[in-house]
Amino acid sequence: MSVSFHLCQPGRGASCGACCGLYNFRDHSRATLTERLGAQTDTFAPLPREPEAYGAAARALKEARTPPLFPAVRVCPLLGFLDAERTRVGCLGHPKVTGGVDLRDCGVYRADICETFTCPSFTWLSDGQARLVQAACADWYLYGLVITDVEFVRGCLRLLEWERAGPVDPEALLARPESLEAMRRLLALKETAPGRGTHAAVFGRFTPDTEGEPISRTLDYAALGARAAPEDEVVLCLGYAPTSLEELTRARELVRTHVRAVAATLPS
Repeated sequence: MSVSFHLCQPGRGASCGACCGLYNFRDHSRATLTERLGAQTDTFAPLPREPEAYGAAARALKEARTPPLFPAVRVCPLLGFLDAERTRVGCLGHPKVTGGVDLRDCGVYRADICETFTCPSFTWLSDGQARLVQAACADWYLYGLVITDVEFVRGCLRLLEWERAGPVDPEALLARPESLEAMRRLLALKETAPGRGTHAAVFGRFTPDTEGEPISRTLDYAALGARAAPEDEVVLCLGYAPTSLEELTRARELVRTHVRAVAATLPS
């Protein structure tokens, strides 16, 4: 299983800057990240396209930013908006953006690392799954959140197959506008799911260990007085950290309701 097209800049409204640390902050809301990306874009826009200017600006941005959620994961100050409408994110030091000169060495990674890196989603998602995310999450903020969370994408599709009592081809969802819209609402829970609290050290199903590395969270079923349920993988990926059975039940029902809405759009 692997994706045959470019996940970072697939077009049609989607783009991703997750590997540059875009979401690696306690406050990774759309509004906050839009402001951060705008400031970084505005910082580099008037500069001469040469390493000294870009390097100095990158260092200043790095020193001024808030601490990352996962200290072990780098956050690159070269990430910004690539278009005038500010709908596409990417590297401001890339030669296709600068007009020819490669200034990626001014960021937190060497240019050769940026050039050769592929995120796990390239090999863990199928073409159909990736195209579904691209079509359903056609904006920079939501697309990046979803396309890099393989467990979330797979978990949502597994729940849909559970609800349908049989396999569901992502292409079938792409072919039906009503199915794609319902799928968009399901995947958009990454941004819109209510009642997740203010878990200061939680991102999706991950939390930092003592070295700042992301480690996967689990549910303490004994403490919650609960048993495992099919929705729990997605509940964790949404960032829920329930402290009571009632909280867990509400989160499960939210996921279940959205999955059933997708299933209802498919022929019996």
